[in-house]
Amino acid sequence: MMKTTTLTVTRAVPVLLLIAQLCYGFDDDFDGRDWEEPAGATCSVLVSPEGGVYGLAFGEGVWLKHTPIYGDFSLSIFKNDNADAIFSGIGMTIRVMPRWKLAPFVGGGGSFNYPFASSAGSQSGIPAETVATVATHGGRSYWGGHAEAGVRLWLDSTIQLVETFCRYTWSSDGPAADYWLVGVSTGVGW
Repeated sequence: MMKTTTLTVTRAVPVLLLIAQLCYGFDDDFDGRDWEEPAGATCSVLVSPEGGVYGLAFGEGVWLKHTPIYGDFSLSIFKNDNADAIFSGIGMTIRVMPRWKLAPFVGGGGSFNYPFASSAGSQSGIPAETVATVATHGGRSYWGGHAEAGVRLWLDSTIQLVETFCRYTWSSDGPAADYWLVGVSTGVGW
């Protein structure tokens, strides 16, 4: 029964897409870059006030033209002592942030965090400080959702901005793995 339903859905989706295109058409001229403007690169230092989580994040921001909507795509590397591992992460945050000189903001987003080293040691007898080993039971990949609030100060110099924020991250590993972060960011103009 399940196989028949899956086969029917698999055949129906392309037919429905074709009907939608014939009836409503798709705008082939749409280019998302017409609605965006670059906001520059940022570097953040992240620390948990409860201890145990600390690291760096590097982001690239984009504004939605003529709006206070800001998006930031980021790559991070951080140590999570609670999971006993070093993680690399990729994430996105959407903020509502006015374009004032001193701008408060609120936002939220998500990330995928992958353990690439564990301080639990290695099977070969070589210390974990010498060889990065694949994380074991203590450090598993996880999805994180976060909410944040903070303030950004725009500067008229090569350092374009300074911001501070507080972020709460919910982990897909459950409530015991959730954590708070405090961050300080800066942006450098080229």
